[in-house]
Amino acid sequence: MLTTKKEIVRYWASKQDECGLSVDWAEAEKLCWRCAHKRKLQRCHIIPRSLGGGEGPDNLVLLCGQCHTEAPNVADPDFMWDWLRAHAVSFYGTYWQARGFREYELVYGEKPFSGLDWTDEMIEEVKGMVKALMPCTSRHWGQGKINPSSVVWVLRQVDQKVRRNKDMP
Repeated sequence: MLTTKKEIVRYWASKQDECGLSVDWAEAEKLCWRCAHKRKLQRCHIIPRSLGGGEGPDNLVLLCGQCHTEAPNVADPDFMWDWLRAHAVSFYGTYWQARGFREYELVYGEKPFSGLDWTDEMIEEVKGMVKALMPCTSRHWGQGKINPSSVVWVLRQVDQKVRRNKDMP
């Protein structure tokens, strides 16, 4: 019989401080422990079975499918917690957007919108552009959110348009 999600949460709530994680224990049965999105959660082995990991709650965390595929596959149980804390976000549901901003820097060597002076009008313009561009993206492999590289594309389109509009009289 599978270890239940409730058993996994109960176990780790008594062993790990939620400080520095993306979720608090009260919502850990519903939200991915890495990205904090409300998705179907999978039992992810801290130490993979192929490396001798067991099926008890002491060797399982709850991740969405996308985070599960990126989770470490190593024989060091402490590394999972380092990895989860390294990816923590302050606000639920912002992990993939924040990761898109970091990836933008990797791709273009600068932060999006760097050097621009923001006005309330520009913020509204950017919101409208993002909304208009979202139908030009899709979710990969059935994921419920766009991936970081797609976020980069949206940000780049908006960044370039804002800069063009700023240079126009």
